[in-house]
Amino acid sequence: MIPGDPTTALLGRAFDPEIAELMRERLGLNGNFFVQYFQWVRALLSGDLGYSLINGAQINEQIFERFVRTLHLMIGGVFVGLAIAFPLGAISARRRGHLDGSVLVGINSLLISVPQFISGLLFVYIFAVLLKWLPAGGWVDPANDLGLWLRAMVLPCVTLGVALSGFTARILRTSIVEASSSDYVVAARSWGLTGRQIQRFHIYRNAALPTLTTIGLEIGYLFGGAVVVEEIFGYPGIGQLIVDSISGRDYPMVQAAVLLFALGFTFINLVVDISLFTIDPRLRKQ
Repeated sequence: MIPGDPTTALLGRAFDPEIAELMRERLGLNGNFFVQYFQWVRALLSGDLGYSLINGAQINEQIFERFVRTLHLMIGGVFVGLAIAFPLGAISARRRGHLDGSVLVGINSLLISVPQFISGLLFVYIFAVLLKWLPAGGWVDPANDLGLWLRAMVLPCVTLGVALSGFTARILRTSIVEASSSDYVVAARSWGLTGRQIQRFHIYRNAALPTLTTIGLEIGYLFGGAVVVEEIFGYPGIGQLIVDSISGRDYPMVQAAVLLFALGFTFINLVVDISLFTIDPRLRKQ
């Protein structure tokens, strides 16, 4: 639906309708939309993602390297997000009704409400421009310089992790508060269990179930967040590849990248469902 096509991007100011028509025919863009799509699906079933309309290179060779880089970013973001979410949610639930608990709830709301393009730019300004502690972005091959690669990954991973932490901490806090007032916790207190035992074996274990579901969905949505973060930090992952491919009208590359995002999202949610079935004996009994 975006105006133009790959010939517009390739020819630029030298655009000529006759040359553009010849290029469309050579690139296979003259056929019916549905014909083009089913030809792509037929090639996909044989493991062929096609060729880039811009540089003519095979997409399989280009996209998986970018996808691995995005996975590095997402894994780092998940670790950062969970490192923030778990203590924030647990402590704010345990200290509800107190001033420090209210402050933590306010911090949680701030993490939820600040968009990634704002937090990312703030981190760059503070830690890269003012303090000059970390690089502002880019990519370093870990095989060449592991230390510099780690430093370059800090800001994008923190930006992605902060986006994950807010909503996860909110769900964890709500789940802990609800579990704390449940009948099985009241029964556990009447049996003489200590507060630590009740928290560990009854409250936290039951609060983990909705939190795990939330984490699975949030990790899936990190694929979308990676597009924003990679563009801010100039990170050459699959998110930046999507943006560049849309600008260049490189349809097969966009299709392949979106397909990988969809498969990744589906796989993560499948893992979460299996994990819930493994953890919760009530599901297995049903």
